[in-house]
Amino acid sequence: MSLEVVAAIIFFENKILVTQRKYHKNSAFSYKFEFPGGKVENNEDKITALKRELMEELNLKITSLKHFASYNYSYDIEKI
Repeated sequence: MSLEVVAAIIFFENKILVTQRKYHKNSAFSYKFEFPGGKVENNEDKITALKRELMEELNLKITSLKHFASYNYSYDIEKI
């Protein structure tokens, strides 16, 4: 199974925005910090997905986006 996700590195006033994950029972990622973003939905392009996620999560309307990098990564499901 694979998921496509997007994340934003947002620079503002010489600072970088990161968010902290909420607590989820039995999750190794509870309270970890991450760049805001989320899953790309079916038939959705990456830019649209990122704009949607930023609006849903942080109520941010971002108009200027620039691609930074793309990676493929496989998690060891047993450790999550």
